[in-house]
Amino acid sequence: MSQPSVDTGQSGYFVPLAAMPGWTQAMQQASRAHRLGQVFQAMGFYHEALGLARDQLEAGRTDSEDACLAALVSSSLCLSGLQLELGCRSQAAAAIADAHTTLVRLILGQPGASAWRKAAVWHSRDTHDALVNHWQAHGPDPVIERALRAGCLVMNAAAGPVH
Repeated sequence: MSQPSVDTGQSGYFVPLAAMPGWTQAMQQASRAHRLGQVFQAMGFYHEALGLARDQLEAGRTDSEDACLAALVSSSLCLSGLQLELGCRSQAAAAIADAHTTLVRLILGQPGASAWRKAAVWHSRDTHDALVNHWQAHGPDPVIERALRAGCLVMNAAAGPVH
């Protein structure tokens, strides 16, 4: 049974993850602070949530790969949204690009049938869309261009060299 999403304000939504209660709590605190206009507290909690997701990724948890990467992407997108609200376009772009390139590295570094690779492919769709949307809304950014190129090169690697 899926849990309802939580509105974080203008930054979007996140879905609480039973497999990651500490992350869920940090995201709930971030979204509450965000809705109340406490942007510095919200940013701190989004960074905490992102750190918790990265800790799980670095630990290589094998019991909830999808939840770990969902947390990474959701934290990154919410943080990026808050940074955009504050007028920090380059930081917003970097948050999305960092999540996307993390997923691309997983796609490249994991065997084809691994749960990490499957989850990374799945969640890279969200980061790819966010990168394209950011580019369309705010114009070119070298960080986004590099992240998009990294993802496109991975997807085309099986077909041979890209010219």
